[in-house]
Amino acid sequence: MPTRNDLGKHGEQLAATYLESEGMTIIERNWRCRHGEIDIIAEEGPALVVVEVKTRSGKSHGTALESVRPTKLARLHMLAAKWLATQPRTFPTVRIDVIALERFAGDYSLLHVRGAS
Repeated sequence: MPTRNDLGKHGEQLAATYLESEGMTIIERNWRCRHGEIDIIAEEGPALVVVEVKTRSGKSHGTALESVRPTKLARLHMLAAKWLATQPRTFPTVRIDVIALERFAGDYSLLHVRGAS
């Protein structure tokens, strides 16, 4: 049985592979500062896309998507601003996406919510 950390890392890899297959360019993964972490930072056309990845193997604590609450989305907006402050580039738009992965009986389902907040 994989650990929770292994499940999360595998989910993030599946999400990154999916985003690339959708034409996005991954800029950075697991960017951290003292205020928190962004799972995936990507670019889609002129937009910067900050992606929160949630992976679940059961529904005892709700679905993966339900676990991304408004406070988390607000934190991601703040983290995106912190990341942008360190970059020489600017982006005309910044979007927060959520990728919710759920694994049951070994199979994964993926839900991509664009513009979650």
